[in-house]
Amino acid sequence: MVGVVWGVAKTPENHSTAVIGRNDPCPCGSGKKYKKCCLEADASAKAIKASPDHLSQWSRDADEALKNEWTDGKVACLETAEIVTRLEELGIDGCETTFVELTGGRTSAMSIFGDWVGEVTTPPEEGDEDFMHLAACELWKRYCPENPSVEMIDEWVTEGDELFSANKQGEAADIWLRVWEHVRLKFEPWMTTYGDADPLVGISQYFGNWIQDLTMAICNESINDEKYTEIGIRLIGEVLHQFVDESLDAVLNRRCDLGRLLCRAGRCEEGQAMIQAIINEHPEQSCGYIELADELGRAKQKDADIPRAIALLEQALAYPVIDAADWDLEYRLADLRKELADAP
Repeated sequence: MVGVVWGVAKTPENHSTAVIGRNDPCPCGSGKKYKKCCLEADASAKAIKASPDHLSQWSRDADEALKNEWTDGKVACLETAEIVTRLEELGIDGCETTFVELTGGRTSAMSIFGDWVGEVTTPPEEGDEDFMHLAACELWKRYCPENPSVEMIDEWVTEGDELFSANKQGEAADIWLRVWEHVRLKFEPWMTTYGDADPLVGISQYFGNWIQDLTMAICNESINDEKYTEIGIRLIGEVLHQFVDESLDAVLNRRCDLGRLLCRAGRCEEGQAMIQAIINEHPEQSCGYIELADELGRAKQKDADIPRAIALLEQALAYPVIDAADWDLEYRLADLRKELADAP
């Protein structure tokens, strides 16, 4: 029989299904970790599949449980004094002085909750442990806002996700930059890949995917607001300096982003040289040719050089690059040729 322990599906050794850990990227492709995405839905689906005859009763029980459960929103609505009183009823000291002392050397409210569980003087009733966990998160926000917990940082990541999805790129970038300023201080020299840093950062989304979204938001908003140009140049420089052993695709994409931002900052010679260096070092990859051709062939630029942009894409196809289809290279080349032919 297949069992589930702390969100990890345990399968027989001869079963072909891969085990998905709570902190693994969700197989749905959302970019979030499994525990923050499809874990609960998968567990519910397994419960339904295991006893289809009890579906109606299971649904009613689930609805009733949801009515009575604690949520972060419910706890956030409580006054601090009420939270402290409820904790005292469980034998826990939730006053500010004691709590702040507990946060020393810690990064997560979950660790404080773990201590509290051992202090409970009577067996907790249903919902008590949920309340203690959420209370630890909420009191950290109120008592130590200058030293955010990983739970607080993850809330900022989620808030940025919602803004990013709503096409509010600047607002998303602002919140995510706050995240970056806190997490980058925790990096150690040996953390040279996104995977190395991911457990330390502790956000619900895989760290590498979040970096990609952050740089995308900054690059997009830099078109409308030049302040994000310099912010992006600094940020990407820090990312490249730290994660030197990240995958080739990730490193080349960040270098292309940096070259593009340098051009937008008026440092065109420096930016184009950076992108040309990518072509020289990795002539088999399309990204450098594409990025430089885009920069040279922007029709709105008075110094656009469409013939040189065309020559770059022709050079890429002649090499040939290994990923021409992925970048629609032939379509891009045809588009530039048409633009040149239609020019006055």
